[in-house]
Amino acid sequence: MKQIMPYPVLAGAVIMTVREVRLDDVALPYGVISEQDHSVGLHAHDGENWSAIRLGLQVVAPRHELDANPWYSVAFLGIASERATNTQTAVKFMMGQPGEWSGEIELHHDNHRGRVQLSGQLVATVDDIPGRVIATVERPWTVDLRTRAATREDSIETRWTNFADDPELAWCRNDPWTVTTTDHVATLYLNSGFDGLRAVLESTKAVDRPTRDVLASQIAAGMWTALFSEAAQHVDGTELPNGWRGLVLRRMLPDLFPHHSQEDALREILNRGVGGIQPRVQHAAAKQARLPRSLGGLIRSLQKAGREEE
Repeated sequence: MKQIMPYPVLAGAVIMTVREVRLDDVALPYGVISEQDHSVGLHAHDGENWSAIRLGLQVVAPRHELDANPWYSVAFLGIASERATNTQTAVKFMMGQPGEWSGEIELHHDNHRGRVQLSGQLVATVDDIPGRVIATVERPWTVDLRTRAATREDSIETRWTNFADDPELAWCRNDPWTVTTTDHVATLYLNSGFDGLRAVLESTKAVDRPTRDVLASQIAAGMWTALFSEAAQHVDGTELPNGWRGLVLRRMLPDLFPHHSQEDALREILNRGVGGIQPRVQHAAAKQARLPRSLGGLIRSLQKAGREEE
């Protein structure tokens, strides 16, 4: 719920995205970034043997609102904070296109040791008073610095690989993505051999954002649907299964059965089976993947392009 302010504030969402992670100036693979969980997992990279982590961030706010309201000197401040060390860092981002900002936040080893939250605020001059907060990031990110094993029982990983070169994935060599599961980990594999897929998903160009977001959301929706179907097979009572299966159910049950307790929702799965609730599963998966928002953004961009051509 947004805080009520005694002055005009932004109604739309401010979205922050992690575009790049560098450990002591060495770029880490994109797989450390989880778009679905809004997290960056660094626990598998060099343990305590690092000095600084630099995160490249991009922020987008509804341009039509910024143009239509009486705000001046609008700026974005990226904020990194950690409760365990009582550390907070604020960085002013640079504005590119109207409604878009980019910047870097650097985490130093001496200041951080656990879980760091990345968030931010839009500030502006309102009623001649500078520095008023008109919006905060809708969904913050978490950077996990804890040195644990790379495979966690509650993890959902994302990996790029060329399916044609991987003996275990050669059977779906022409697919853009697939999901595999074990008792310990669920993995979303993205096919680096699928022409253009990586270029679109990793593009930082503003013009590519609507297409990139829809593609990422479609993949994520398919992933959540597949993982739910597998996790539901391990429901045998009113308690969540262990590991990543419990994580998937915990995330999706509120959207599947918004008026049920967790225990009652699990009973519904037992009684009706996945086939009996398939439309609800598709709805919950699309919501987890932010598909409606992404698709709406693509439609608006196409409509705008059509108007400009007229």
